[in-house]
Amino acid sequence: MYDKWKRDGELSWAERVWKARQFVTSTAAAPLWTRAADEVGHGVRCIGRPRITNFGTMRLGDAVVLRSVPVSVELVASRGGSLVIGDRTSINAGASIHADRSIRIGADVRIAPYVMIMDTTFHEVSLDRGIRPAGEPVEIEDNVWLAIKATVLPGVHIGRNAVVAAHAVVTRDVPAGTIVAGAPARVVGEVPDGAPHATLAPAGELALVAPLVGAGR
Repeated sequence: MYDKWKRDGELSWAERVWKARQFVTSTAAAPLWTRAADEVGHGVRCIGRPRITNFGTMRLGDAVVLRSVPVSVELVASRGGSLVIGDRTSINAGASIHADRSIRIGADVRIAPYVMIMDTTFHEVSLDRGIRPAGEPVEIEDNVWLAIKATVLPGVHIGRNAVVAAHAVVTRDVPAGTIVAGAPARVVGEVPDGAPHATLAPAGELALVAPLVGAGR
């Protein structure tokens, strides 16, 4: 938080006014745009209008940010499904999260534009596309960073402080504190102790982590 205040202090007055106006309007809009959720914490912000469909259970923690500009964030809890999003998690434009059974996202998670998280594949891999498979719970622990266009598939558990690189397809569990990349995603490194995700220097395969447009918001 201190780093954010320090960074904002370096902005011009015009930029400060713009950010203050955005903060006020996004906070004021949140109760309207999140009204379909069962529980909404304090200080939730909606920049633009998200698409929220809730036939199950949906909970948004304190200070969650849904950034739906220029493309809406999509949150879906199907009948019998549960979607829980932890405190201070930010979800960026075009991200889609669909809970058919259970998706739990921890606190301080950064979800970049066009990330997809789903606990069902919707169709079996068979000639009969009408068969809908049972959902498999997905859990994403605290302080995870999902880079632009990453995909998290059913049954995955992502450990605390992990980083998922841009365009990665996560098909199996990700150990805490690791960096994964590729399709299917595999471990390519570890997050340095005490290093904020945004300061990771790309090198070799870790260059996949670099294109994180909006991921730090």
